[in-house]
Order: sequence, then C-alpha cells, then structure tokens
Amino acid sequence: MTFYRLSSGRLACSMIFLIVLLSACVQQTPVRVPEHPQLKVVVPDASDKAWYAVRFSLPWEKGQEPAWYLGTLLAGEVLVPLLGQYGQQITCWRIHRRAVQDKTGHVFSFIFFSSETSAIRIYQHLKNDKLLAQLQQQRLLLKVSYDPFVGKSGATLAETSDPGWPESIRETWPYFMMGVSQMWLAQVQALKLDTQDDQDIEPYYQAIQRKITELWQQQGQHAMIHHLNALYAYQPVLMRF
Repeated sequence: MTFYRLSSGRLACSMIFLIVLLSACVQQTPVRVPEHPQLKVVVPDASDKAWYAVRFSLPWEKGQEPAWYLGTLLAGEVLVPLLGQYGQQITCWRIHRRAVQDKTGHVFSFIFFSSETSAIRIYQHLKNDKLLAQLQQQRLLLKVSYDPFVGKSGATLAETSDPGWPESIRETWPYFMMGVSQMWLAQVQALKLDTQDDQDIEPYYQAIQRKITELWQQQGQHAMIHHLNALYAYQPVLMRF
C-alpha cells in the first residue's frame, strides 16, 4: 500500500473543498409560498343592480308562539315557483325571519340582489299570486310590502350586511346566507314529498314545520354548527345571544 504525503497547503485546500462539498449536499432550499393568482370572490357588476326586499307581515296572537309555519308555507308555495321562474336573474338572495313584539311584529322576508327590471317583474309576479290573495282574505297574511325603487342603482353586495363587520365578512356574507337559505328551502321541498297532503294547507305546513324543527334540533349541531366550526379550524368563538 502506498501512502502519499500532502503538504500543509494542499491539505488545507483539500479540507476546504471537502467542507464545501458536504455543505452543498445537506443544504436545503427554503420552501416558499407559490406565486399563484390570489383567489377572490367574484363580485358581479353592480352598476345596474341593487338589493330589493319583499316583506310578508304575518299574524301573531299576543302571548302565543309565532306561527312559524306560515313563513314555511310562503317559502314552499310562493318562493319555490318564483325562484324557478326568475332565479337566473338574481345574483344573490336570502330568507330572513323575525318575530319581535313591536310595531313590526312577525315578518317573513325575501331579500334579493338584481337589476331593477328583474325586480319589477318579481314584484308584479307576487302581486298577481292567487295564493297570496287567498291568504290575505283568510287573515293568514296581513300585508305584503315591497322595497321602493328610488335611489337603488349602483349598490354593492356588502350594502345590506352589518356595518359593524369587517369588510371581508360584509362582502362575502350574502353568499353564506344564500347557501343556508337554499339548504333550508330544499329541506322544505323534500319534506313536502314526505308529508301527507291534506286538503287544508294549514295543517299540512304545520306538520312540515314540526319536521323542520326536529331536523334542526337533532341534526343542526353536527350537520351545520360542527362543520362550520371545523371550517374555521375549531377556534374559540365569542357567542352572544
């Protein structure tokens, strides 16, 4: 076996070369965030669109539970055919329910974002609805109110969101409420097929409302609240009722 003697200078150079070679082998390139186009919610051109609302004032006996089934009836018998005919002309829509013992009382609302032309058609469709006229005659519907057209053009989707919310929530919340409203309305439709069709529309929708309530009470925690919580990474949330 032959041994070679390296001079101190050559030895030093060899060591430096070896260190650089080993460093190159173990050096890791930092992982950087990919430069992809930023995802943005598609906000439609609102130059000719605005928020409109149709509000159905419902009877509420003092000291009694609100007749929630009346709103469900309006959804299943009035809004379903309305959306079937005009849904493509509406950018966003939602259902709102309230019952407070004040001058406004119990109101079921259909709120939608569309052009004025489409809003005129929707208003006229509802004014010609025979079931609404019948419900008013029977005092199951007190009145129907329509938002005016004055000063409506050029609105934004965020306009009817809570002004106290951050802008990122105000701009996207209408899509959340539209999704929830679609889910609820689809449940009403499914339960209509699973409920005995009585000749009287009141007991029919009273039965549907009971089933809707059971779905919410038994499945709402997991099907909706749990999965919404999971979407936001199970982080604590401030609750106020």
